Amino acid sequence: MAKKIGVVTSVILGLAGGAAAAAFLATESGKKVKKQVTDFVKDYQENHDEINNDLVNKAHDLKDQAVDRFEDVKGQFESGELTIEDLIQSGKEKVQDLTDQIKDKLAEVKSAEEETTIIDIPEEDVVVQEDIEIDL
Repeated sequence: MAKKIGVVTSVILGLAGGAAAAAFLATESGKKVKKQVTDFVKDYQENHDEINNDLVNKAHDLKDQAVDRFEDVKGQFESGELTIEDLIQSGKEKVQDLTDQIKDKLAEVKSAEEETTIIDIPEEDVVVQEDIEIDL
């Protein structure tokens, strides 16, 4: 399957992606993310064995917690202490909590977007190519 995309279109998409990344990195949260990534990379370069071991230990701990929780829930089911209805209600509550958290994050992002300035590209610098072909 051949895919054909014009070079100009690729450049425009690259510019748009770069502009979006630049706009994000210019925000406070973008600067925090960039600093966290930079700090992590520096730490990893200096202490990669230690960080790898720490991540492996955390993964094992998480696995152990999941197994323990499964055994607890299984025991509660077998004893009748927990029912399917209880699990469904708990799931509904957790989904509602997660939905509320997502709505809050989206509101934060929307607020940050309103504070972000839009890059204005002069019309004469925009090239439109209409003969884009994508063969799948």
